[in-house]
Amino acid sequence: MKDHIELSDLFGEMSLDDRMLALARRLVSYRKRIGMTQIQLSDRSGVPYGTVKLFERTGRISLEGLWMISIALGCDDQMDVLFTAPMVTAADIRNGSS
Repeated sequence: MKDHIELSDLFGEMSLDDRMLALARRLVSYRKRIGMTQIQLSDRSGVPYGTVKLFERTGRISLEGLWMISIALGCDDQMDVLFTAPMVTAADIRNGSS
C-alpha cells in the first residue's frame, strides 16, 4: 500500500512509473521488431547489458542511456522533436490563445 496519493489516483492520469514503463515497452517493441537482442542492443549502444535489462523491466535509465539506446535502435529522430512544440501556459488557455 502506498503512503501517498499520486495525481493518477485523483485524475486517472498515468503515474510517472507507468509512463516510464510504457516508454520502455515501446522501445522493447522497436528492438524486437528489428530482431535485436538485449545483448546486441548493449553492444551497439554502449549501454551496459544490466542497464538495458533494468530499463526494459522498470523503465528507469539515465537520459544519456536513453539517447544511446534510441540511436542504436534508429529512433533518435523522435528524441530530437521532444518539446519542440510551443509551450502552452495556463494564461494562454484562459485567454483562449492556445
